[in-house]
Amino acid sequence: MHIALADEIDAPFIENLENDGHHCQTLHVSPTQGLDQLIDDADVLVVRSTSVTRLAIEASTRLGLIVRAGAGTDTIDTQAASENGVYVCNVPGQNAAAVAELTIGLLLAVDRNIPASTADLHKGRWAKAEYSTARGLKGRTMAILGLGEIGLAVAERAAAFGIKVRALNRPERESGLLDRIDHLNIELFDDLQQLLDDADVISLHLPLTDRTRNIVNDQFLHLVSHGAILLNTARGGLIDEVALLKAMETKALRVGLDVYEEEPSTPAADWDSSFAEHPNVVGTHHIGGSTQQAREAVASGVVRIIKAYAEGRILNCVNLADRPLGACTLTVRHRDEVGALAAVLACLRGAGINVQQMQNEIFAGVSPTAAVATIRASRPPTAQTIADLRQLESVLRVEIAERA
Repeated sequence: MHIALADEIDAPFIENLENDGHHCQTLHVSPTQGLDQLIDDADVLVVRSTSVTRLAIEASTRLGLIVRAGAGTDTIDTQAASENGVYVCNVPGQNAAAVAELTIGLLLAVDRNIPASTADLHKGRWAKAEYSTARGLKGRTMAILGLGEIGLAVAERAAAFGIKVRALNRPERESGLLDRIDHLNIELFDDLQQLLDDADVISLHLPLTDRTRNIVNDQFLHLVSHGAILLNTARGGLIDEVALLKAMETKALRVGLDVYEEEPSTPAADWDSSFAEHPNVVGTHHIGGSTQQAREAVASGVVRIIKAYAEGRILNCVNLADRPLGACTLTVRHRDEVGALAAVLACLRGAGINVQQMQNEIFAGVSPTAAVATIRASRPPTAQTIADLRQLESVLRVEIAERA
């Protein structure tokens, strides 16, 4: 396969893919030559920070897989990918420790006013009394919004500092996650007002979606305690920056940021930001997942996804239907031979029935053996269609179950 990398990954991982016979090409995307002009013959596209637009997806004639070297996929037009039959896969959780470490680093920096203290030392100014006013973290309360791998990693580290952690209650959580929550003594609340009430620290670890965009707005900030600390190492779009700037003035909020609504598109640039000069802000340069450990873990995850794709398996796909589709399920047991499944699909096509999801599994044993096709169909077949299926030479048995 031709693998195009819009953002660099370490050479050993590229060599791993090339040793499997793949051709890897690192792209150099510029304003004058967009991604759409560079991936026409790419089978796989790997991106970290580069945006993947509808134009780029539709410009490619062979693209089948986009891999986000990280967790968030909001920089990829997943709707366009779905319309064009392109898998979008991510590498979740591999940079969780790195982001959590920076989150705690920002918390310490804000509480102890480390950047300003260091700046004064660099200027030759000694101001011990001025920098001896920190509140301290032991016994404080941290509200975490977004209790995924990163949120849990932050909770683990916060708990080690003696911080009491709380989060929102979500009934759909799996038992394994609930065990981790219980182990960390995370207190769960049913609504945002209860969660934020008297919280000393609020840490954001949510994906950026239509539902979460600008979740930190005037109404949210009205619930935040005076003098609290707000941390964001997730996505800049989670915060209404105008509202936050106002709250820093009126409620003396202190803020630690790694991400911003509008960031430079290049690694180095002159940048004028209303947050950069604000005395209540400690900021970093969107480097949450940028440690050598995290880069290696993410690159290893990218390689696993591509190797699986080459074998016909899909890992960590975010744009496949996550629920059973169709009005009914057909189970067709058939001989494992050439043309058997094609005859079944042709019969359904002739009846005007669309196959929305399908899985075909082969039974073990010495050939010839049988197979079972589980087909979720757009509508139930008529009695005549079922009879036609049962009359096919390779079909052994047909069963139907309509969805309730």
